[in-house]
Order: sequence, then structure tokens, then C-alpha cells
Amino acid sequence: MSMVPHDAPRAGGTGVPVKRSLLCRAAVTADDLRAYYAIRKRFFVDAQGIFHETEIEPIDNDPRTIHIVAICEPEGEVIGTVRCYPGPGGIWFGGRLAVVEEHRASRLTVGKGLVRKAEELVRQQGVETFVGYIQLPTVRFFEHIDWLKIGEPIDYVGRPHQLMRPAWSLEPTLPLPSH
Repeated sequence: MSMVPHDAPRAGGTGVPVKRSLLCRAAVTADDLRAYYAIRKRFFVDAQGIFHETEIEPIDNDPRTIHIVAICEPEGEVIGTVRCYPGPGGIWFGGRLAVVEEHRASRLTVGKGLVRKAEELVRQQGVETFVGYIQLPTVRFFEHIDWLKIGEPIDYVGRPHQLMRPAWSLEPTLPLPSH
């Protein structure tokens, strides 16, 4: 008797479970972006009710913005998102981190993979200061992956958020907008 869940993919119908892996990369196709925005809507509009109808902002259309997807292989299913975008004074922001519910506790560590890919891609751009406004229930996750708090929590769209940065990032010196 197999201990693999009934819905686990099996190699060529052999009954042997397929080993899953995680691929995090910039969204490059129209299908990537459709899945990316669907997850963001599902998470920030439908589930949390932070935004109404859409959470897409003008910065999403900026060609410098990096939309990142987490893909569960070998299925090719997009299971998480995050975006990175430029702000004032060379500071970059990360935001809209979302992982579909059924993969949040996965051994694939989707959230961590997305954050690390975001850090890698902004560092490749020469970014020295990278920050994010983090919902308070998620602060411990970010602390666990070596992000540091900056200042006190602020209110954003009716919810408290904590400004944070990865340990390698310089602390911002400009007053920042409350994204």
C-alpha cells in the first residue's frame, strides 16, 4: 500500500510518485502573467479583501518591475508570486508575496524560494537597498530568513505592516512612501 496521496502525480502510470521541485523565475510568458495575476487576485482581493476588484497598480506596468513566479515542476503549475519594483532614490521594494494555500506548508518552501529569487534578481540590477512592507502575521517568517525590522509598524490599506529589509540591504535613508 502506497503512502502517497491519491492526487500525487505518478511517473508514466507506474504508481511511483514523481519528485516535485520548485522553480522560481521572472514571469516571461502571457500564461505566466495570467497565472501570476490570478494568484494575486485570489490572495489579496478574494481571500483577504484588502483590495476591491483588482490589486493591480500602475507600478505593475512599469517595464522595470520584475514579476516573479514560483512553478511546481514537473506539472508546470504557478503556485506563488512576488514582485519587485523601483522606488525613490534607488530603493527597490518587494511586495505582493502570495503562495497558494495548498503549498504554504510544502517542503518546497515556496515563500522562501520566491523571496530569495527576488533578492537575487534585484542584486543583479545593482540594487543596494531593498525593502518590503510586511503584514504583521508574516513578520516572523521574514525574520526567520534573516530580514530585519525598520522602525515601527504603519497602517497600509487598513492593516498594520512592518517595513523590513534583508540583512545584506542597506537601511533606507529617505522617507519612504507607505506602499
